[in-house]
Amino acid sequence: MSASCTTTTIRRVDGLAKVTGTAIYGNDMSLPSMLYGVCRYADIAAGKIEHIDLTEALNIDGVVKIATYQDIPGEPVVGVIVKDYLPIVKDEVVFHGDVIAVIAAETYEAACLAADKIQISYTPYTPITDVEQALKDDARLIHPERGNNIAAHHHTIKGDIDAGFASSAHILEREYEVGFQEHAYIEPEVVLTWLDPTERHLIISGSIQNPHRVRSFVAKFMGCPQGHINIKRAVMGGSFGGKDDIIDHLACRSALLTTLTGRPVKFCYTREHSILESCKRHPYKMKYKVGVDNHGQIQAMKIDILADSGGYAASTPFVTWRSSVQAAGPYRIPNVRIDVTGVYTNNSYTSAMRGFGSPQVVYANESLMDEIAEHLQISPVEIRQINALQQGDASVTGQIFDKHTVSAQEVLNRAVEAADFNNKRQHYAELNRQGGVYRYGIGLALSYRGCSIGAEGVDTSTALVQVNEDGSINIATSVSENGQGLQTTMSLIAAEAFGVPLAEIMFSEPPTSVIGDGGSTAATRGTLVGGGAILDAAMKIKQRILGVVGELIGTRELADTLWQDGLIINKHDPSQFIDFKTAVNKTKWASVSLTECGWFVPPPIHWDEEKGTGSPYFTWVYGCQIAETRVNVSTGKTDLLHVTAAHDVGHVINPVGFNGQVSGGIAQGFGYALLEDFNIENGKVKSENFDTYLLPTIKDIPEITIIGVENPDQAGPLGAKGIGEPATELAAAAINNALSFALQTRFNKLPLTLEQVILGYNLKKPARQSELMVETSNKKQVLRLTDVSVTRPKTLSEALDLLAQDDVSVIAGGTDVIVQGRLQTKPMHLIDISRLSELTQIVENNGCLEIGAATTFNRIVEHEIVRTRYPLLAQACKTVGSNQIRNRATIGGNMVNAAPCGDSLPPAIIYDAEIELQSRDSTRRMPLCEFLQAGYKTQRRPDELMTKVILPAPPQPIPHAFYHQLGRRNALNITRQSLTCLIACDSTGVLNYCRLVDGALFSKPQRLLDIERCLLGHHLTLETINAASQQLEKLIYAAIGKRWSAAYKQPVFISMFRDMMMEAQTSLYQSEQA
Repeated sequence: MSASCTTTTIRRVDGLAKVTGTAIYGNDMSLPSMLYGVCRYADIAAGKIEHIDLTEALNIDGVVKIATYQDIPGEPVVGVIVKDYLPIVKDEVVFHGDVIAVIAAETYEAACLAADKIQISYTPYTPITDVEQALKDDARLIHPERGNNIAAHHHTIKGDIDAGFASSAHILEREYEVGFQEHAYIEPEVVLTWLDPTERHLIISGSIQNPHRVRSFVAKFMGCPQGHINIKRAVMGGSFGGKDDIIDHLACRSALLTTLTGRPVKFCYTREHSILESCKRHPYKMKYKVGVDNHGQIQAMKIDILADSGGYAASTPFVTWRSSVQAAGPYRIPNVRIDVTGVYTNNSYTSAMRGFGSPQVVYANESLMDEIAEHLQISPVEIRQINALQQGDASVTGQIFDKHTVSAQEVLNRAVEAADFNNKRQHYAELNRQGGVYRYGIGLALSYRGCSIGAEGVDTSTALVQVNEDGSINIATSVSENGQGLQTTMSLIAAEAFGVPLAEIMFSEPPTSVIGDGGSTAATRGTLVGGGAILDAAMKIKQRILGVVGELIGTRELADTLWQDGLIINKHDPSQFIDFKTAVNKTKWASVSLTECGWFVPPPIHWDEEKGTGSPYFTWVYGCQIAETRVNVSTGKTDLLHVTAAHDVGHVINPVGFNGQVSGGIAQGFGYALLEDFNIENGKVKSENFDTYLLPTIKDIPEITIIGVENPDQAGPLGAKGIGEPATELAAAAINNALSFALQTRFNKLPLTLEQVILGYNLKKPARQSELMVETSNKKQVLRLTDVSVTRPKTLSEALDLLAQDDVSVIAGGTDVIVQGRLQTKPMHLIDISRLSELTQIVENNGCLEIGAATTFNRIVEHEIVRTRYPLLAQACKTVGSNQIRNRATIGGNMVNAAPCGDSLPPAIIYDAEIELQSRDSTRRMPLCEFLQAGYKTQRRPDELMTKVILPAPPQPIPHAFYHQLGRRNALNITRQSLTCLIACDSTGVLNYCRLVDGALFSKPQRLLDIERCLLGHHLTLETINAASQQLEKLIYAAIGKRWSAAYKQPVFISMFRDMMMEAQTSLYQSEQA
């Protein structure tokens, strides 16, 4: 990574506590007599609640209180703008994450069990899951009191749209679509509430993004004054906007239980609960119509957007308004009409997420810009240079851009130059003409973004600054540290203002009883408004200090002084100065206050909602990102090779923080573009955890060149603006343009999953494979391990005796057993064999290699004999999960689990592996291929333990070995499918040895005997490969032709086979010639 703005490394002021584990997060907190809270969620996505039976749940030992709608003392309905959300629903379910009751119990286990035992009967409705369906005249109303299914509507109007199209030489019409995106913060939601033992006021702590809003919601919900509630934030493990909403609602529930019981109550969500209940990024359906002249100048643009608001409005009015003023991009367009409508459905509700309505429209508009360029046969750079806003231009809202530096052209040119865009585009085009498995692409995206909340909201902020007698300084702000490094930035601003070292600044998180409401840390406003408030307070204190000591340095005018290096200096006469600490001491003894409240008020802005015009934001930031990609045309797997990011943020206060924000934003944009396919079907959330909702890993993120463009802004602290959200809104658009260039076809829907790239649409999996292994009735409300006992035998003999008992299971690494156990309701009695020396050895025996069944994958990967004699096994085992998982997961567990995607199975089968099974009474040995019967089914009897894997000596000479594994990302993969091959030929080039084994294609990995026979006895020519491919196609169709995944797996596996055979052809005959 490189960054032109990098200077001296600055340590995060909160960094040491976080990396050493001393930082106190919400779930680290515990209080005497604390109860544990759990929510009882709806079982359906839409319907009427007919009856709630709490009888069985209340009889659970340890349950103290179960609260429902009837227990709410205040206003039961809350909302940011539209009051439509019920933290505990009454009698209507509008989305799958609705909460019907909340439980407080002495133990977490009791609360979970009580949630399972609450019986609810419903009259279900057919869920409305499509925005266009929801807008039909006969559509059922999600919220009947609203009169329609419109959660919000905004428009932006400029010029005469009809005249603009009439004057256009070229008109293009395109449609784009994006899905949900999960916030995926590291720390799930936590709230802890208790009554102050002295004052009996309510105190709320936890993972809170917007403390004053939480206080406001809870006060109304509980029917009490805000002054009777105090919010004390814990350290937060990320938010990205998601904890702006769900924490409001969770705090209401926890406060209710604390008030009803008089005891502290803590809620700590599992990842499944977090994903189920929390808001998401809005899915958008976008229709663009654009008119351009023959020179490429845009004459008119019409945009119609439908945003899925889900079950509730939440921040949809804010998000869709931002989309309406930014959907046309940073371009001079004389005639514009933008309409954005937020629509109620029975899907997960949507609200604030990093980017806040911009990633969707930037993706669409920047994809359209590339399509315009292609239509006019000019470069993507040129079309943007022709149209980009310049100083003094009027934006699409009519705002004159003369109060800040308009740097759209600058960031574009800086990024294009740094990436060598034009030359690389030619280079990649030449590579692609040469053919092969890979195609290369480069694409760019340009954006502007209004800083802070804008004219649709209140955009003030406050801060407290106290200069102590010894010259150290305490600061606090009303904007919050969410994990983004805000404490460091605020501290740097204060240090710069007073001219003292960073070590002299102490940042504290103030409770709501101490500091005023400064709004949420959102919308790229933290540095801008929080820092502005810090500076306001600092300026007042500095003026007071100067009023006391000014005579000593020859001036009392602040503008005539320099505050630096611990000195206050007369800038016109540097010989006149005073030490800062001395000045502070004199001010204190002059009885002048060194404490001040700072208040940031933004420059005047306005918006006319009816006309759709105005000045929506007081300043703007600009960014350009360029993505370079490589896509496998056989599988659709796309790799990001490099990203260049140029961002004008006014002034880079903290280079390390700036780089981190850009890198994190690009990673989030990568996931949005390629991986994060949120599966929700008929209103039911299917993507319940990060095994099915895939996030990028560090191995997916390439080198990033980061360029900080600095045009200091008069409205920002020290000239700074913000970077948090601009960094995340460009990557998806740039990646889409790069991929479209690589494949010479346009894509109009995100995410670009493997299936989307190959088929043009995504596939929805009916159920997780692990779900097929557990009982379907009585699904747990909280997925957890229940009634678990673990016995650790000291010898293999003792383990076999234990295994002879009924209802016991073996655990070694636990990477499958524990996952499956969280889904099961029956007790688990586990026998831990992980430390039995008899099962963890790798030894040679009569020419064979015996691997103990409890041997971990990393030991196998690192073993010299495995790597030299059985390279395919070592290669496949290295693809399993992550390094941490490979340190636990065992080869025996992988084989006994018998998942069709088990990575160790294909290479073990290809090497004729046998397995040994022992019980207390017998030992038997069989080929692995016979041991496997079908997916998750083997010949192992309940009293048997797999003890070893036996690999016979490999054939001599050792054949050529090939292993192709396809996963959705570059680490932590569940294999989508794989192909393993051993192949050799005689001196004439005729194939005399061939073994092929599939992975994750059929119900179990197996030798492809018919295909092997097609190849044996032939030269590996194109004709031979074609004949084998035709046979393979018939074989696959007969086996999986009607399976949900066949549309993708069948052509892709055949392509994988052909690619491998071409690779083998080169390897075989080059080695023969050698």
